[in-house]
Amino acid sequence: MNRITIDAFGPARPWVRPGAALTVGTTLSTTEGPLEASVRVTLLDLDVLVSTASVALTLDVAPTPCELVLEVPETSRRGYGLRLEVESPVGVARARSAVEALAGWWESPRHAAITAYDEPEASARTVADLAGWHVNVVQHYDWMWRHYRYRPPDGARVFKDALGRVVSHDALAASIAAGHATGIASLAYGSVYGAEPEYVAEHPDERVFDETGEPLSLGGAFYINDIRVGSAWRARLLGQYVDALESFGFDGVHMDTYGPPHAAIAADGEPVDFAALYPGLIEEASTLVTRTTPGACVLFNCVEGFPLESVAPTPAAALYLELWPPDDSFADIVRWIDRARAVAAGRQVVVAAYAATLKEEVASADRAAAFEAVSLLGAVIAAAGAYHHTLAEDGRLLVEGYYPAAVAMTRAEIAELRALWAFTARYVHLLSDPESVLVEPTGLEIRDADGAPLPWLTEPVAGALWVRAVTSPEGRHILDLVDLRGQSDARWTEPKQVASTAEGLRLTWPGVDSVVAMSPWTDEGDAIPLDSDGGERRLPPFRRWLVLAER
Repeated sequence: MNRITIDAFGPARPWVRPGAALTVGTTLSTTEGPLEASVRVTLLDLDVLVSTASVALTLDVAPTPCELVLEVPETSRRGYGLRLEVESPVGVARARSAVEALAGWWESPRHAAITAYDEPEASARTVADLAGWHVNVVQHYDWMWRHYRYRPPDGARVFKDALGRVVSHDALAASIAAGHATGIASLAYGSVYGAEPEYVAEHPDERVFDETGEPLSLGGAFYINDIRVGSAWRARLLGQYVDALESFGFDGVHMDTYGPPHAAIAADGEPVDFAALYPGLIEEASTLVTRTTPGACVLFNCVEGFPLESVAPTPAAALYLELWPPDDSFADIVRWIDRARAVAAGRQVVVAAYAATLKEEVASADRAAAFEAVSLLGAVIAAAGAYHHTLAEDGRLLVEGYYPAAVAMTRAEIAELRALWAFTARYVHLLSDPESVLVEPTGLEIRDADGAPLPWLTEPVAGALWVRAVTSPEGRHILDLVDLRGQSDARWTEPKQVASTAEGLRLTWPGVDSVVAMSPWTDEGDAIPLDSDGGERRLPPFRRWLVLAER
């Protein structure tokens, strides 16, 4: 029997400006001969139709591309669902996607890492493909010749970096251009911490030292240098940032640090307090970057959260935290997110927490449990109102701080995680509004299918439902339920019991009238209206995470 295949569906760009025209593309084919079909795309705000466009097509075995244009409302920082319906004599084929209406990527920083620069066409394609994940900003990692000189002194376009990896700057340029064409910003990785051995051998006074007089380094591969005002390393570092933007068209710089040590001694014997120096360095970098490329931004990596409160007042585009053990529980992650949101001054919070459970090769059953930790961590971070950085190009996940050490996902794992990313784009205004207020879910009751009360807590603890309640600036009540009942521990660095479907749960939510519920893995993320039966509502089946929102 002839049937329709939806080969691709989604927005031409992962985000558009409020009030702009949105181009949506799809590619369709049939299993047999020509087939007349009506193609309809709808833009949804929760479950309410906002705009629609349709076209009649003749489909065939060869893929048929199609583009439709929708009008996006003027409302700022909002997510929308996209619904595709293809009607024909053989039935209806459907697909879902999402799009965000933003002023810029920093309003919803969906990060991915780019780590390979082999061939221009392939590099361009890997960046463009990330639009299907709703990624809007990438960090180009280890793209430079050396940490102290980003372009080779001989002008070579292909070279080996400090760790022996082959890098093509033509491939880099192609990937940046592809991002610009697709709506994905490119940040240049730029290490604050230091330089290779050959540099410090010629500039020994730029090093910093520990209390015993030993120079501080990352295993002797990269040396931590003096960033005080007026220092030669600081001037060189900032000059390289400017050169990166001028030479390649980057949209900003990701300023990376190594975390500890938090203090050192300079070559002249003076103490170096990094928490005191970082804010001025960020300020100066931001000024230079913006002057070089209007609209460009900087991010700063607070490794292990250090020094969050010190750098929060700086003009960084978002607050970025790279978290490691011993902060290895879901509660630790949420605590850091709440701490960052308290000082973010309207900016978003990004959490880099890598897929450590996938670092080692494991059996298929163990692999499912290892990947469950990634999915659950992503849900916890999103429910807490932040963004998870763990994705690398070509369907891979970062497993440690050295980004080329990434692990490929299976097709099923990609589908599972992409559902989460699409969901958080569709409901961005409900999940990560910087002005939302955390509230106590007073009077809340949750019962199982048999009517027995279920334990729930306001922090993510193994063996219970985690409940997080917020109120949006316009007064809308939003409730997140993350199901940790089947877990024996709440550590994101350990494999997790694969999520089962929670069915038949009932909720009493006093003071809230009209409610919709949605989950990334239920009904393709669609918002489902809930009827109230004497104040009690039956929840739809869900895995891991359910969001309830007042209309």
